[in-house]
Amino acid sequence: MRRSKRKLKHYINELCSMARQLFPGAKARVKKPYETEDADIIVELPINWKGKTARKLDLLIQRKLDILIETGYDIVVFVEKPNRRKDGGNKARKAKTSATR
Repeated sequence: MRRSKRKLKHYINELCSMARQLFPGAKARVKKPYETEDADIIVELPINWKGKTARKLDLLIQRKLDILIETGYDIVVFVEKPNRRKDGGNKARKAKTSATR
């Protein structure tokens, strides 16, 4: 199976788009991978997020796993809830972030 950067970018864009559809108002950004994965996507939920995340996260995980099985691309998706982020100048320590692996 031949892997290309163009195909990887396609799948990253697909997951980012899906995340924005599942979590309206969320920001999806791509970070440099930490270890052996091909890409890391951070989904930052909006400050006023009050919705549930479990079922929506399951859909995102399922698509990420389908991509891994079909293509071999290992794309990690982090969903960061507003209460898990630093507030402006507040130096409080970040709590754990949900990740799909």
